Formats: sequence, C-alpha cells, structure tokens
Amino acid sequence: MPNLQYMKTIYETLHEHPELSEKEVWTAEFVSGELTRLGFTVRTNLGGTGVVGTLELAGLGQTLALRCDMDALPVHEETAVPYASKNPGVMHACGHDSHMATILGTCSYASQNRDRLRGTLMAIFQPAEETVVGAKAMLEQGLFSEQKPDRLVGIHNWPSLPAGSIGLQEGPITAFSDRFKVTFVGNGGHGAFPHKTIDSIAMATSGIQNAFSLSHRRVNSSFPQVLSFGIIQGGTSFNVIPPQVVVEGTVRTIRREDQEAMIDNLNQAFGAAAHLHGGDYILEYSKGVPAVVNDSTCVQELGNIFSAKIPEVPIVTQGLASLIGEDVAYFLQEVSGVLLLIGSGQEGAVNELHHPGFLVPTETLETGYKALTSIVEGYLS
Repeated sequence: MPNLQYMKTIYETLHEHPELSEKEVWTAEFVSGELTRLGFTVRTNLGGTGVVGTLELAGLGQTLALRCDMDALPVHEETAVPYASKNPGVMHACGHDSHMATILGTCSYASQNRDRLRGTLMAIFQPAEETVVGAKAMLEQGLFSEQKPDRLVGIHNWPSLPAGSIGLQEGPITAFSDRFKVTFVGNGGHGAFPHKTIDSIAMATSGIQNAFSLSHRRVNSSFPQVLSFGIIQGGTSFNVIPPQVVVEGTVRTIRREDQEAMIDNLNQAFGAAAHLHGGDYILEYSKGVPAVVNDSTCVQELGNIFSAKIPEVPIVTQGLASLIGEDVAYFLQEVSGVLLLIGSGQEGAVNELHHPGFLVPTETLETGYKALTSIVEGYLS
C-alpha cells in the first residue's frame, strides 16, 4: 500500500513525543514541516497550537476538510514498545497519533496525485480535544474565514470496532457533555444535637437520590442519558454536622431537549431535598461541548463512495452512539460532515481508550488510509 511505511514512521515518531492539551508545540512544528514538504500552504497558531494545511489541486472543484486532533493525555505509558513515550507521565493513550499519521498519509496521497485531482484539500490539526476547547478556539480565530469547506470529515480510532472495519452512522453519535456543582446550604452543629441544625449532609444524600430517581423515571429510554456524581465534599470532623456540602457531577444527553429537561430535574430534586430539611441549595450548571451529529446527506455520500471504492472493508452503521464528549461537534455545526470511526480493536490486546497499555494497530492506519483516500477520490476527482 502506497504511503503505509510513511504513516507507520509518522505514527511511531508522534507516539514517542506526546504533548498535553494546549502544549502541542513540538507536535505542531512537526506537522507543519510535513505539510510544507508535501506542498501545502500552512497556517499555524490557530486556536493556540492549531495547524491548517491547504493544497490547491489541478482543477476547480469542492473544498474537502479532514480533521484530526493532536493532544495526548497525562498517562504513564505501560506498553514497553520501542517507540514508547519519551515524555514521562504523558502518552498518546487515545490514539491521536494514529489520527495525525492517517491524515498526513492521505495528504501525501493527494500531493502525489495533485495533477489529476480537482478542488482543494484542507487538513486541520486541532489542539486540545481532550479538554474540548481546541475546536472552538480555532473557529474563533478564523479557521474558516479565508475558505469554508463544502464537506468535513473527522476521524477517531474506535477499539469497540475490530481493526479493519469502519463505523459510519447518521445522527447523534456523541453526547452533550455538561458538568454541574450544587451547594447545599444549612446550619452546622454538634452531631449529638441534629435537631438544632439544618443538616447539609442529609440534604445532599436526599438530593442525590432524588436526582437519580427523576433521571430514571422521566427520561425517554429511546435516547441515551447519563447522570453521574463524581465529587462529594463536606465536613471536617466525624461528630460535626457541616454548614454546607458541595456535590459535583456530569450530565450526558444526545438531544438538546433532554439536556434542558435534565436541568429542570436537577433543580426539582435538589430543591425538594433542601426544602425537606429547611435549608437551601445553589446549582451551577455548565453546558459543555455539544453532541456530534453526523449529517445524513454526507453519510449517504460516504456510504456510496465506500461501496464503490473499498467494498472489501466492513461498514458498521448502527449502535455506534456513545456518551463521550467530542469537540469536532463545533466544526460540524459550521460545515456538513461526519465523524468517521476507524476500528482499532484487537483480540488479546488492550481495547480501551485512555488506558496506559493502549496502542493503535497498523491495520487501523491501513483502513483509515483506504477510507480517506477513497473520500478524496470521491469528492475531488
């Protein structure tokens, strides 16, 4: 396969040099150098360390954008491969190195076939996906101000799918990813005299149970939703009822109406708990990254392209939606497109994103390359 060795080398080099969100300086310089060498016009420092390469092809045509992410995670690697991370405590444990390698391989293909392709290929290397701030920052700094794509395709390796396969599903495939903090305000006192207090711990425990009950009984089970609590803080001594308790958690929904309903549920649940015990509550709710919604027309177009050009690759079209957050959603609010999932699951291997033992297999690079080059041919030939 043309460019396979190039992609493998790029993948291993990037894997050795992971950088955390908003600190992707070496990575950005490396990517910029490769794009320049391939003949792309390069813009840097978009949304922090973001890089965009643009290749004008031989004839007039559409503009196709390919998007990948650059950041790694604060994870200590435990793979023992020769190309393991050289940055202690930092690892490409989500496979963003494979995304960059696959798109650079596709950029190489486009450069090699520049004289017969038409239109423009835009390669977007986005920072800070793990903290879901990079895409929005790139847009705010004029990512599409000079040229807006007709179609945008993002990629993510997906260990829930076997290596060698592709996931392509229309509609929502990731979630609105929100967080909240609720402070239960009471009146503290001695644990032996609870009747003289307004018990904030009692309010918090009741509020949590109320919230779970409402989230279970008021949701449409056809649309996945999750409410999870991650922090409970209150008290300084075993026999002192504290004046307040702080609880924090996350809400994941795939429809905006469910997001709004969950906010109402939380207010009712926490308000009832506070009222029951004679106290008060303060809810701070932060709406995070929106859901990724794959455009139905684009999904149909890609399905036709794959059927015609890579019929040997299995395409999974159902059951792909999850409740993770992914900020490619901001791009897909501006441009019709999809987030394409590239299978990376292997029998007998670690098949879990963000795991210190996770590695993306070479077969995933091959499949991603087949998919993206067929998309380039489908839109730009």
